[in-house]
Amino acid sequence: MRGPRLHFLICRLIVPLWLLAGASYKLWERNPKLLPPPVLNTVLALDPLIWLDGAAWMDSALRLIVLSEFVLVGVMLAMPRLARPVAVAVLALFCTILLAVIVPEYQKGGWAQAWKGSCGCFGASGPNPVIMLGIDAALLMLALLARPTPATAALPRLFGLGSAGIVTLLAASVVSFVPDRAAIVIDDAQAAAPSPAADSPSASAAAVQAVDPPPTSASPWPKRPATAQPYYIPDFAKWKGTRLDSQDIALLTSPPPPDSINSGSWIVMLYREDCDHCHEILLNHFSGDLPIPVLAIAIPDTDPAGALEMPCGKCELRKLVKGPDYVLTTPVLLRLQDGVIRDVVTDHADTDGINRITVR
Repeated sequence: MRGPRLHFLICRLIVPLWLLAGASYKLWERNPKLLPPPVLNTVLALDPLIWLDGAAWMDSALRLIVLSEFVLVGVMLAMPRLARPVAVAVLALFCTILLAVIVPEYQKGGWAQAWKGSCGCFGASGPNPVIMLGIDAALLMLALLARPTPATAALPRLFGLGSAGIVTLLAASVVSFVPDRAAIVIDDAQAAAPSPAADSPSASAAAVQAVDPPPTSASPWPKRPATAQPYYIPDFAKWKGTRLDSQDIALLTSPPPPDSINSGSWIVMLYREDCDHCHEILLNHFSGDLPIPVLAIAIPDTDPAGALEMPCGKCELRKLVKGPDYVLTTPVLLRLQDGVIRDVVTDHADTDGINRITVR
């Protein structure tokens, strides 16, 4: 198959439908954690430059990404002469993003690590990045081979040239009027007691080995809200100087922290059970005697099969409730004084910052 037929099949049918399917999945799920890491990191980096903030900006960015994909689908369907350049550009961009996802994972743990997870291209049910790269690369090669000919213009148009604007308006309407994800009602199952260290011998004795906390403050921990947002995108840089119990995400800690956290010095660490960097910090700084109490809060979005042993046998262990999507990178270290956040470190490579918080 050559010439106009290949051009029509690849650039005006298969690639647009492929792009439309991915955009529709993203719009249906509206989960920022399913975006490929390079795309998500770019969106988060733009947050300080936009008047919107946090979840509001992320929701708008998700809708803009989906809208742009819908518009490109309309262009490929409505404009035969632009179909191939758009298809090649889109597929080349997808391959570049997928390589940016695969290479770091491969360097971390070989092909077994690179093969894990979903690329996010089709939501939570999408294939892993390696398979998706193979599909996109094959479509890219076919699009490059599908050179248009003068006969291309004679092929049937799915829309007239002027209909591209109508398609764009329709896409904008669909993207704009899809409702936000509903708030999540927190039940007892979602707020179950933490279990990250349940299989750890060192943690089994945590209750009897725990550091004696300072006297209970007169300021008790606020009551957990009945509902949670669909996802949380905390800006930890803005937490400094605020009270921990004033942050929405902190109120989702289950069970609640001891009231004594609002009195004296505390270290709070947000971590994931399968996070190598988190485990390294816990092992190096919190595996022995603790000079001050430490509250370790697990993010409940990891595969239990990949959980690492909890090396801190004297930490107060908690978990965030299940249900919301927590869009944050771990580890996160906080230094508290009388419930107020005095220092924040979010970079596992910031040795000076980690020592500043943990060594006093």
